[in-house]
Amino acid sequence: MKQLTNNSFSKQKGFTLIELVVVIVILGILAATAAPKFIDLTTDARSSVMKGVQGSVNSAINLAHAKALVGAQTGEAGTIIIGSKHYALVHGFPAVESLGTLGDGSNAENALGIQGLIELDSGSQIVFKEYVTKAAVDANASVPGDTGSAEETAKGFVHTGATDETKCSLAYANAGDSETPPVITSNFDDC
Repeated sequence: MKQLTNNSFSKQKGFTLIELVVVIVILGILAATAAPKFIDLTTDARSSVMKGVQGSVNSAINLAHAKALVGAQTGEAGTIIIGSKHYALVHGFPAVESLGTLGDGSNAENALGIQGLIELDSGSQIVFKEYVTKAAVDANASVPGDTGSAEETAKGFVHTGATDETKCSLAYANAGDSETPPVITSNFDDC
């Protein structure tokens, strides 16, 4: 009878085919469960960009208002000069609209509005424009057959990369008086 020695058994090297298949299946399952989280990051990124724009708008309002107070430009209409550009004011706060036909800030008659104070990168998907939004209709003023919302126009910053620009927007409305800052309405529900 032949006697077995330690040398007659070879040690296994590497993985068996079954072990390899099991590992690949487990990795596939993990990838399938984790993928939706990473796919949704674009919405979070657009929302974060819009929050950054909102911070820039608030800073621009505060700086322009401080300059308007120093220059006694808190009346219903006025202008300030920052650098070499003219900016339109309403009650001492940046105006929504640029003035004049040029609206390029070259002089007081063509002063820039709030969009001129916000410096966006070239090629940015953030634009300042007028857009249509849905506003809730007051329940007491409902009309038979009304769907519960009405169209309104707003001016502000929108993210053009969003599926619906109105749901990734920052509306800007002029100040009502020199004591009340402009109304900024953010809608980042579905960026």
